[in-house]
Amino acid sequence: MSKVKPVSIRFSRWNNPIQEDVVSRKFFSKLISVALNREVKVVYEQHGKVDIGIESVYGPRYVPTLKSRASRFVQSYLPRGIEFSGGFATPNQQPTDNARFSLFWTGENERPPEGMWDVYLSFDLHSFRGRNAYLPLWWLTCSDILLPTPAPYLGKPITIKEMLSPRKADYHSRKKFCVAFIGKAYPFRMHALSALSSVGKVDVFGGIARNTFQTKAKEKFEIGQQYKFVFCFENDLYPGYVTEKAPEAWATGAVPLYWGSDSAGYFNDKAMLNLTQSSSLESYVELVKKVYDSKERWEKIASQPLLQRSPSLAPVIQVLRDRLSPLVKE
Repeated sequence: MSKVKPVSIRFSRWNNPIQEDVVSRKFFSKLISVALNREVKVVYEQHGKVDIGIESVYGPRYVPTLKSRASRFVQSYLPRGIEFSGGFATPNQQPTDNARFSLFWTGENERPPEGMWDVYLSFDLHSFRGRNAYLPLWWLTCSDILLPTPAPYLGKPITIKEMLSPRKADYHSRKKFCVAFIGKAYPFRMHALSALSSVGKVDVFGGIARNTFQTKAKEKFEIGQQYKFVFCFENDLYPGYVTEKAPEAWATGAVPLYWGSDSAGYFNDKAMLNLTQSSSLESYVELVKKVYDSKERWEKIASQPLLQRSPSLAPVIQVLRDRLSPLVKE
């Protein structure tokens, strides 16, 4: 590897400055290095050409110009219709023009934008003509699939081996009913929290409770161990959209109260109570109450492994090798 010039990568449109986002920087650097069999150099300067531009949904969005809108208007009257294969006239977010290859990644509830992208890595299960590979957020933040990573919102690592293994559960050691760590008050979350409050007291930490000083990563783990249930609804219900919420809730030893669509089939349904499997919010709350009132039922769920199969980066690596083949060192 040392005799070949390193592959240069740049992160842009990122939620946090990539210098501070150690998890993402290390993960993608390692992933690309493994896929291309090359050393990788992260470039922080936003000007100048790099080999791979890695972009996300954060920061300034792509706003169609008057010229691009006029182009689509003209195309709509042509026999072939509007050209949807990318270029400046595409209304979706487009990659910057200072990279040889462009990679779009999102772990959040945003689908990959159509356009001049070489690779998509996302929660989406569609291949998008061979350009996309499934890479949900929890693989980066709550697993050791590529390198050991302390879960950033929990403060401790969660290994795949741990999530595949059953564990001991003690009903009586957890005196409290339910806790929720929530930054954003999405309406359905609030409906569910209100309904669950009829079963027992739900303690809420985070932005919506204005007590963010109590949500340090280590405190989330310590606090969660006091409760029988940890509320962990996803932001939205999209097939394959899975973040750190269920793994972190499970890692506290509690039973996750989940709402999400793990269409890829990694989670063990017996290890959580998923609202999507109930006919209504009311029937879900009734189920939670039954489990809460039963030592046997709670311990049976809480002792289950979270995962029913191990995730694999092989499809991700294959897509990267196929789409970035000129950069691969054989």
